[in-house]
Amino acid sequence: MRVVIFFGLLILFFALANFYIYKRFLKRIDFLKPYKKFLIFFMLFIFCMQMFFFISMREDFLSEKIYYILAVFPTITCFLLMFAVIFELGTWAFFNEKTKKQVFSTQRRKFLKLIFDSWLIILSISMIFKGFANAVSVPKVKEIDLKIDKLKEDLNIVLISDVHLGKNLREEFLKALIEKINALNADMVIIAGDLIDTDINKIHYLELLQNFKSKYGTFYVYGNHEYYNGMEEISAKLKKLQNFKILEDEGIKFDNFTLSGTLDLSAERLGYKASDINKVKQHINNEKFNILITHQPKYVKTYDVTGFDLILSGHTHAGQIFPFSLLVFLEQGFVYGLYELGKNALLYVSSGAGFWGPAVRFLAPSEIAFLKLKGE
Repeated sequence: MRVVIFFGLLILFFALANFYIYKRFLKRIDFLKPYKKFLIFFMLFIFCMQMFFFISMREDFLSEKIYYILAVFPTITCFLLMFAVIFELGTWAFFNEKTKKQVFSTQRRKFLKLIFDSWLIILSISMIFKGFANAVSVPKVKEIDLKIDKLKEDLNIVLISDVHLGKNLREEFLKALIEKINALNADMVIIAGDLIDTDINKIHYLELLQNFKSKYGTFYVYGNHEYYNGMEEISAKLKKLQNFKILEDEGIKFDNFTLSGTLDLSAERLGYKASDINKVKQHINNEKFNILITHQPKYVKTYDVTGFDLILSGHTHAGQIFPFSLLVFLEQGFVYGLYELGKNALLYVSSGAGFWGPAVRFLAPSEIAFLKLKGE
């Protein structure tokens, strides 16, 4: 039911957004006024393509190449909507015919409005391509230096989340991601959920996940999208991989630290076993540095995670498209980056390595988080 409501609201949003873009932006651009019928057709075409895209996200009836192309259409609306708002504000502030005192003559105002309109159209098109490139490109490395008194020696952790391997991000993306991570020579690689976002039988390159190189290995927890796409089969196939450990409400003890991982908060809602925080906390060692991996950062608000010194999560995509980060904050309580949970506890929320839904990232860059923990 929640899925139906979500997609219903999503369709409603894009329907209203496209109408607003036509009515309050494109239709009012002076040099586009002779092409009114074309603009109507253009916006209807975009909306139809968006509907195909959203339906195919759940029904999986299109080829990967077509799906890849359709993922661009929500991006178009996102940026046109942003510039439609800028156009609305700019027109009201500088080209309002009702204003009694006009700084410029009528002819000069027409010229300036032509410049303003042209600039917005050019910038809109540029940002559509830029937002798409931000989404599909291999993320940059972000280094986070932390001084940890409880560690006897340095510990370098690579954290990625929300790769969303599927129709948009595929083999070449994963190869490039692994190559970039391996160049960091980390002590461990952590994948904080939402790695798989399709039928896992379609990911013929799954063995590549064995190619991450680090001192201790690769550790992974499920995200909500694994539950959406056939949890049992995903789990079974991933457990066959070498050098790839799934943490299911369990932990591992190392010489200087412990590492634990939880089941996702969505598990119980989707008919699976709920996370058992008491089981997870059995692995805490107060004499060591205790790390917890959990996909959704609001896990720390749902359960008592006292005893863990560092919690690593993802899920939020840092909002993916500003200002959706505001909605993420309302739903999760966290958006992106490093948070202090208490005197001795830290939470790091990754912005994710991939994307979900529209092929766009705006003011929410993807990342490979490289946490360099400095011991005593």
